Amino acid sequence: AAASGGAEYFRRACALQDAALELLRVAVADRISVISTQIQDALNLPKVPLKADKLEASLVYTRFHGISKRSNKLITIARRRLDALGDGSVAAVGYEDLLTLCRNTYCGAREVLLTSTVRNHMDILKERHGLVGMTRLASVFLIRLCTVETALYLDFFGDPDKRRHPRKAVKGSVQTNDEGKSEEGDEDKEERNQEAAATRRQQHNNTNNNNNNNNKVPAAATLASQILSEDSTFRDAEFQSMLGGLCSSLHRTIRRGLVSILDLDVLCQVVSVLREERSVANKSPTTMAAARAVSGVIQDAQERLIFCANTALHKEVVRFKPTPADLNYPGKFLGEKPKAAIVIEDDKRDSKEPSSTEERKEEVNDPSATSDPNDAVAAQLRVYESWFPPMRSVLRILSKIFRVVEPRVFEDIALQSVQSCTKSLKEGSIYILRASGQIHADLFLVKHLLILREQLSPFDIQLRSVERQLDFSEAGKAVSRFLANRNRRLFSMSTENALITLLREGVSVQESSVDSKRDLEDCLRSAC
Repeated sequence: AAASGGAEYFRRACALQDAALELLRVAVADRISVISTQIQDALNLPKVPLKADKLEASLVYTRFHGISKRSNKLITIARRRLDALGDGSVAAVGYEDLLTLCRNTYCGAREVLLTSTVRNHMDILKERHGLVGMTRLASVFLIRLCTVETALYLDFFGDPDKRRHPRKAVKGSVQTNDEGKSEEGDEDKEERNQEAAATRRQQHNNTNNNNNNNNKVPAAATLASQILSEDSTFRDAEFQSMLGGLCSSLHRTIRRGLVSILDLDVLCQVVSVLREERSVANKSPTTMAAARAVSGVIQDAQERLIFCANTALHKEVVRFKPTPADLNYPGKFLGEKPKAAIVIEDDKRDSKEPSSTEERKEEVNDPSATSDPNDAVAAQLRVYESWFPPMRSVLRILSKIFRVVEPRVFEDIALQSVQSCTKSLKEGSIYILRASGQIHADLFLVKHLLILREQLSPFDIQLRSVERQLDFSEAGKAVSRFLANRNRRLFSMSTENALITLLREGVSVQESSVDSKRDLEDCLRSAC
């Protein structure tokens, strides 16, 4: 009888627990779903995105703030009950499933309501401000969005005992608690009061929209400092995944723009701006999702920058074919014009489409290119234009990418480009040797090698690497020995296995040390 009574008590207790969990589910999860559906119907989301400057004062936030206080009380009851039962309890499984359901429902609803608005805002910023301006403004917008969303999430799922409540509301930010309201007010009255207050804020924001755009970042930073506390609820995996999905719109928009960009200056500006915004996002734990999204975009921008830099170096240095005008030394230092034969050769082309060689000769040899010969900038420009084009391209590209790519990547690019530049200088000196004599050839090589060494010194790089290559010179003999061996052990689990012996004897790794600085110094000493 006692056993049957205990079983009946347990059955009834489980039934009561299931009923209580069902009431909590209806009051929290179903309520969030209903509110989300009502907002979508009222604002025609996601077909018609909202304007970003009206987002925080719209129903997307006011309706959720209206149910946040009651939902937080119910979720707190479930969480405390779960803590009292312990992780190993059978009854705790129902509470864990309930909290997971509430978090998933909330995050799914917020993602549906915000995704179209965020993506539309990114596209508008790109159209109005270009890729570089859009990068900064979009990063600021995402940092603000993460901060406000974190505050709203803590209103629903945060621990009231650990939450830090400021005494005064932040101007321009969404207030996330209603301490001044009476506990006896019902939920509908609370929602109506919240919506009325949001309407007043929206009218005020629309009147002063242009003046308040620059103040959004300080408001976000202040709000982040207020919600930071010992409560780490905002680090929940579901919520961080939702924020990551919203912030992925930045990656989606910028990546489409990066594919078509070939200008190194623009790519360098994009990487610099993104690094600055990432440092801002990393200052607060509430904006780590934005920081991760920005980091992903930085990697893509750096990959595009490295590709464009290597393409430019290959085109302007490795595959460079000098013309007589490019090797007109010492004529370039003396201001001599190109010979008539070179001009006649170029005149065979269409006069309406001058070649790049003609444009380069006009820039270098036209004395009217600089208005004042005594001007220091003009004199420096003439000196720069007198450099050999491959060396000029190498130094220009390396100076641009020095601070926007990883040090190892930069050193690898610099190593290859210096090798190609030194080879091109040697080939140019051979041409000058045949055209103008040994003295001019040596002076050309010494001058440019000294300039190259001087310009590379601020980078503080080693220009040293170890190249490994597979040597198959002994592969034929190893195969012959393998076939001649009648007692080969193909399935032996030791070092005497015939296949392992074949690979060990037939293939070897050859290592060679490459030191571009040493090669540069050797070339300079031989020229002197």
